[in-house]
Amino acid sequence: MANPSTIEVASVASDPYVPQYTGVMSPTDEVLASRGGVAGLKVYDEIRRDPHAFAILQKLKLEVISREWKVLPASDRRIDKRAAEDVERQLKAIDFDKLTRGLLGAVLKGFSVAEILWSSTSLGWQASQVKVKKQRRFRFALDGSLRVLTRNNTMDGEPVPDRKFIVHRHSIDDDDDDPYGVGLGSVLFWPAWFKRQVLANWLRATEKHASPTTVAKYPGDFDKEKEAKLVSVLRQMANDTGVAAPDTVTFELLESKNGGGGDFIEKLARYLDELMSEAVLGETLTTNSGQRGARSLGEIHNEVRIAIAKAASDLVCATLKNTLVRWIVELNHPGAGIPEVYRDFSEAEDLNDKVERDSKIAAMGYKPSSVDYINETYGGEWVEKAEVKPEAKQEGQPGALPAGLEFAEPAPVRNGERVVKELSGQLDALGQPIIDRMVDQIRAEFQEARDYDDLIRRLGMLSSSVGVEDLATLIGQGSLLAALEGVDSDHG
Repeated sequence: MANPSTIEVASVASDPYVPQYTGVMSPTDEVLASRGGVAGLKVYDEIRRDPHAFAILQKLKLEVISREWKVLPASDRRIDKRAAEDVERQLKAIDFDKLTRGLLGAVLKGFSVAEILWSSTSLGWQASQVKVKKQRRFRFALDGSLRVLTRNNTMDGEPVPDRKFIVHRHSIDDDDDDPYGVGLGSVLFWPAWFKRQVLANWLRATEKHASPTTVAKYPGDFDKEKEAKLVSVLRQMANDTGVAAPDTVTFELLESKNGGGGDFIEKLARYLDELMSEAVLGETLTTNSGQRGARSLGEIHNEVRIAIAKAASDLVCATLKNTLVRWIVELNHPGAGIPEVYRDFSEAEDLNDKVERDSKIAAMGYKPSSVDYINETYGGEWVEKAEVKPEAKQEGQPGALPAGLEFAEPAPVRNGERVVKELSGQLDALGQPIIDRMVDQIRAEFQEARDYDDLIRRLGMLSSSVGVEDLATLIGQGSLLAALEGVDSDHG
């Protein structure tokens, strides 16, 4: 059996559909390809000028950076923990949230680039700054390597040093052949473009139909001289409040019946907004205020939005782990494992639910192994409450036992107290089966009820049929015995 091949066969360099007129690649994004390649990225800047497109893109970015980020060591080894601490310290120093927000620019344009400014200190190599750069400055060679455009080379660009640039890619395609990525700009371009045309037509219609059109009519056939005079009068009416004309000339106001199609245009604009919301966030209810839906549907839409934001966050964290984080570890902690960097998207549990759950567990006979659980779960600084023990009374105090009699037999319980305890115990023992049957009947109605109204009807019928005679009889007997015991104790 032959050994597996170690080279890439279906590489970009061998792709017959990729132009190779120069040493750099052109984006496969059809929108960019028709507008000058990477230089055409400015068309995506036009998309961000749309207020709705800007809002949904910002919502995605802010949903990501609003989450707390953490660094986890690769293992429990001491060197791995030190590496994770160093990475966390450096990420805090460079403003990790700002870097994440900059790299998320790839969502719109397909890729983003950030340059690392290293400095050598007593603690080792430090990333003193990480600056996100504009995509128009960069090109990719056929082998996927990054090249930067300079004044000396404005066509193919120049190669970049190792461990210097972070490249984050976002692609809506399912392949890795395009190093430029394919951003959501290719999807948002046409809805944003159509919306600009819709708004332009809306403004023209508003200007045209904001005030009625004045129509002047004169008798007789077409007369160019009379028409010119009337047009002059009509222009005068635009600024003057009155007009003088022969009684043979009539003036009428012509108004649009539908106001220039405003309702239709507004619906079309909102529809285009919804298309952009679905493309970026996967939903519409958290963005388009004009739409109404059930609360459960709104919660589902919100979960979809959060899931998309988490996916975008995971991609950025993976890029940083394979670039900046790896380089910090390799330069300063050789042999250490690469720590994980991630953002926590878990939703906080309701404290009331936690209290109810913990109370039920405590009722079952369990308690936390340490007070640290209470502090971490509910916050604050708690200590275990000391058990209060009854203090022994000193000799001479009221009610104190004489010396030497502390361990004497307790005083006999009075006969009345003993009988009350016996009657109460008998009443509990005899009444419990009756109560259990009543509870079982109510529980059965709850299980069989189809809805709330059906449950109310069932409970109403049950109240008239449930057997309470046995319980009433038992309580009556207990009351009678208690009364007789009271009479007996009075005479005793």
